[in-house]
Amino acid sequence: MEHERENAEYATFCESARVALENEAEILLDSSLSRLSSLKSTWHPNGFAVFHLNDEHELGKLRLHIWPDAERIVRPDDAPIHSHVWHLCSHILAGTYSETLYEKVSPGSAQSSEYHSVAIDYLVDKDTFASPGTACLRPASTILANAGEFHLVPAEMPHETHIGERSFVATLLLTSNPVSGQAIMYSPEEIQTSTYHRPVLSREQKMELLSQLEHEVESRAGLRN
Repeated sequence: MEHERENAEYATFCESARVALENEAEILLDSSLSRLSSLKSTWHPNGFAVFHLNDEHELGKLRLHIWPDAERIVRPDDAPIHSHVWHLCSHILAGTYSETLYEKVSPGSAQSSEYHSVAIDYLVDKDTFASPGTACLRPASTILANAGEFHLVPAEMPHETHIGERSFVATLLLTSNPVSGQAIMYSPEEIQTSTYHRPVLSREQKMELLSQLEHEVESRAGLRN
């Protein structure tokens, strides 16, 4: 019964988020993106820029994520596979990427691998690794996300995003309110417990990324006309 309720809540969030993101994307792209350069923006540990558009959205938090096709600042000890404490609905504005979703399985299960893991008490400190351990995962599916499409990931689902170093990708996304307390990071290598401070983007860096996004969106619109 609890599982059915959680699935229903996830489905409801996804349905509402799709509609909201279509509207938000239209509003965002109908005016100059350079205005967003005044917003706080930091480098996420996985190497993309996060623009906090609205942390008080009725569905959760509205953000713009941009992966540059040049230098990306990443957390040195970051892990490639991770889960979230909230549901995620993403609307791809530019570029293409793939994502592998994993499932937790018992040791020795077919096609599984053992990973080192650490926990993040997200509601207290989202940048500190703690509680090292191990877990067995196996790939469940891999999807391709293209510009104009939506991509969904439920809370607590281990996943790994694949974006080439020379690929420019931008997504507008909504994250739900937290539905769990801990996010988990997974890596084939041992992960040390540690704390990290997210670098802040300069105005020049933000302007460069926003200008490129505007160019990418305009180019895609031109191809459709």
